[in-house]
Amino acid sequence: MAPHLDALVAAPANHRLLFEGDTMRVLEVTVEPGERGNLHHHRWPSLIVVLARPNYRNFDADGNEIPQSGEVPASPVLPRALRLPTQRLHAIEVAADAPHSFRGIRVEFKTPEV
Repeated sequence: MAPHLDALVAAPANHRLLFEGDTMRVLEVTVEPGERGNLHHHRWPSLIVVLARPNYRNFDADGNEIPQSGEVPASPVLPRALRLPTQRLHAIEVAADAPHSFRGIRVEFKTPEV
């Protein structure tokens, strides 16, 4: 996956580095109401702890909406931890009328590139 499209590089307004070591890195993730983050990828599998989850849409590199996988229901009990695989290019957009931002902590487990 292209290094310049890594979440921290391509979407720095939405991803803040909290910790990085040889085997993992921890990101704070925020997307404000009415905002669509920049296109980016996550090259490592991860665990995300969702702290706040308003209505949002996920888009692929061609601008097509990616159907929700059902892993994060619209009104889950929060916080909620989810295991995620590597993610291809995508951009998250939070609804403009959302009452709050999307917020989470993502722990990426560095694995060898394949």
